[in-house]
Amino acid sequence: MGAVRFSLRDYYDSTTEIVGIKSGILLNRFQVKQILIDKFEEDYLRTDNLELFVRVRVGELEEMLLALRQKIGNLPQILPTKKDYKYLDDYMYRTGDIETISASNSIGLYFIKQNEDINAKDLANLIRESEGFEQGLCEAIANISLERYDLSCIVPESKKWNDSTELSKLFDCEISSNSDFLEQRFLDYLAVNGNEIEQIHWRNFERFCAEYFKRQGYKVILGPGTNDGGIDIRVFNENNSAPDIIIQCKRYKTENKVQIETVKSFYTDVMFENAKSGLIATTGYIASGGKKVCETRGYNIKFAENENVKKWAREMWTYK
Repeated sequence: MGAVRFSLRDYYDSTTEIVGIKSGILLNRFQVKQILIDKFEEDYLRTDNLELFVRVRVGELEEMLLALRQKIGNLPQILPTKKDYKYLDDYMYRTGDIETISASNSIGLYFIKQNEDINAKDLANLIRESEGFEQGLCEAIANISLERYDLSCIVPESKKWNDSTELSKLFDCEISSNSDFLEQRFLDYLAVNGNEIEQIHWRNFERFCAEYFKRQGYKVILGPGTNDGGIDIRVFNENNSAPDIIIQCKRYKTENKVQIETVKSFYTDVMFENAKSGLIATTGYIASGGKKVCETRGYNIKFAENENVKKWAREMWTYK
């Protein structure tokens, strides 16, 4: 397989661009380096000389792009075509038809280039109509071809560079969306990097929690973020006038705890809103006194602590 030679500056620009277009998340070169340096031993990853020229095999570059996309949650941790590769191995062992196996990727790629948005079922049908292969072989070739195309350095023409958003914005400022409280690209990132939820912007944590309940089928109203009286989210069932759940979000460091005073104060909000229950969602933990007062006084308040919140992220992951 061939290699490409370019300056380290161009290397980071290229990897950032390809990952950004395919995932919608724009990494900077420091983030790219941090992810890759744990997995790859190339010396050029350990220098800041951006004018240095490096030679990278195309296959190695694709492995790096795979590692980057898996780390930000844009691909599953284990690629799903294992059974398809086994089918190709079994087919070759059964038939001895090495020529078909060798040409299979080119056949699939030919049809994909004609229609970048084609799905696996339609691609398999095209291969069957064109080549007359058995159905199982067509399906395996289709799945593997689509995966290889997605993992390649090829940037689909249908994708736009300006659709990408800097990952740093998740941590530095509120990210708004027309259709979602928090976009799927960032949910995917948090599903794989759950330990970083406690570091995201506090308003994005509120949006994260709102998105979770929206996906549970509730009508969700996200508060203004300031001067909200301690109620960050209201969750409704059907046409009920009073909320089923009111939520207070606490984006804390793991070692920080929501204290008993906060729990007792929140209970007055639950009563005033006539809500069926209250929920305190936190990236930290609830102090034992806060849990105890709910138990002894029968407060209708529940808690979602650090591990619960990480689980929400994994449940909303594209590749859960």
